[in-house]
Amino acid sequence: MDPTAYEVVHELEEAHWFFVARRRILTRLLDDLMTGVSGTSILDVGCGTGATMSLLERYGEVTGIDISSKALAYCQEQGRSRLCLADGQSIPFSDGSFDLVTALDLLEHLEREDAGLREAWRVLKNGGYAVLVVPAYQFLWSGFDEFSGHFRRYTREELKRVVEAVGFEVTKLSYFNTVLFPIVWGVRTMKTLLGRRVSSSSDLATPGGGLNVVLARVFSAENHLISRTDLPFGVSLLCIARKWSARRGSDEI
Repeated sequence: MDPTAYEVVHELEEAHWFFVARRRILTRLLDDLMTGVSGTSILDVGCGTGATMSLLERYGEVTGIDISSKALAYCQEQGRSRLCLADGQSIPFSDGSFDLVTALDLLEHLEREDAGLREAWRVLKNGGYAVLVVPAYQFLWSGFDEFSGHFRRYTREELKRVVEAVGFEVTKLSYFNTVLFPIVWGVRTMKTLLGRRVSSSSDLATPGGGLNVVLARVFSAENHLISRTDLPFGVSLLCIARKWSARRGSDEI
């Protein structure tokens, strides 16, 4: 990941429509998932500059890990101390340490996605959940994917296959950022046709003139749908998966 990408995200994630709406959708899903659960230990893999940790702290004690010392420095500036400099493909915690593992826009950064998923499975307690978010559809690939250090984007079928391959039981799998999908697809297609393959931080510039608020509201409105059903397409994919230490009707994994 380009080191300057952390600066871009840090500057934008509190107010940019994409990050604001994504947190609202995740909050709705986590409220449902964590109902009645207390004393939860949470690991945020690829915690970045810390905005998502603020969301997760309402559900339990949160530990963040990231491969970037720069990202963790931003987290420390916010007063956090439960931080670890580590690669998501080799998590330095014991087996069964956490009730919830989140990897939000992380898997696409890992050269070996299977190693990252196996590590998430290993450090989860039996019955614990993993919450994953990844970018959708390779045809939406843009210069910003390159700027962000992505290896790939996913379809629903591809994500389900790699998650289940390490032993998880998928309990929810849905596209999201569905309403704005045609706009995103159109803009990225036009840039590709015009030869604008190399992107910079300007791709995430916050829209002005009230448009940022409108986009946040439109995207956020999906939280009422995604909590009830799985959406058929979108710019991103969300997966909730559960760990069982033994498959049904088989020996322990």
